[in-house]
Amino acid sequence: MVVRTGGTAALALMMGLGLAASANADETYAKNKMKAMSDYMAAQKTISFGYDADLEIVTPDHQKLMLANSGTVDLSRSNKIRATRDGGFSNVEMIFDGKTLTVLHKNANDYAQADVPGTLDHLIDELRDNTIPGKD
Repeated sequence: MVVRTGGTAALALMMGLGLAASANADETYAKNKMKAMSDYMAAQKTISFGYDADLEIVTPDHQKLMLANSGTVDLSRSNKIRATRDGGFSNVEMIFDGKTLTVLHKNANDYAQADVPGTLDHLIDELRDNTIPGKD
């Protein structure tokens, strides 16, 4: 009877180790696929896509409002992007040509411009580092 219990315990241990190895293999596979996808996207010189998004707002009375919007993004590495967003009380277009960032609010017939010469990575750094209130 001891042999069976030992055999059962050994079988359970082997199955457990097999499952752990399988989980590690699945994780490694997923990481490799994510890396391959990221490398592929990083190598693209132009990227263009459309999107649909929803913004959920909860009022002080606990009512939920859903604002639907959609848009497009056209990106050309290393220094050009045009993005639009329409819906949810706004109709906005952003254009960066490697020298100037322009944001146009079509509903208000208003725009803003900033000189930000450089690449898209530089633009993102500038927007992140210099437009967040309270950040030094």
